[in-house]
Amino acid sequence: MPRYRTCSVLVNGRLCGRPTTGTRCTEHERARNNSTARGYGADHQRQRAELERTLPAYCWYGCGRILTATDPWVAAHVIDGDPTSPRVVSCRSCNEQAKVRASDPEG
Repeated sequence: MPRYRTCSVLVNGRLCGRPTTGTRCTEHERARNNSTARGYGADHQRQRAELERTLPAYCWYGCGRILTATDPWVAAHVIDGDPTSPRVVSCRSCNEQAKVRASDPEG
């Protein structure tokens, strides 16, 4: 059975709150239908290329995994949800866990 949480999108200064199995409800996920709308435009691609040159590297979150350019890795924000935050190399699972922690009102 999937684990449900609430949509992490801010609407008028408050979390959307609709149930989802990801980080965004269906409506908000659909609104981000292209990579630029999701924040992965030219600046992100440049930062990701810079990070790729640092590989192999350990996952920034400290899980111990060594990531290479052929592994599925992400350019994660140091402060998840803050698009102005610097990016770091992370494995996908650690980045997804960070998103869940950032959207959890209990901390």
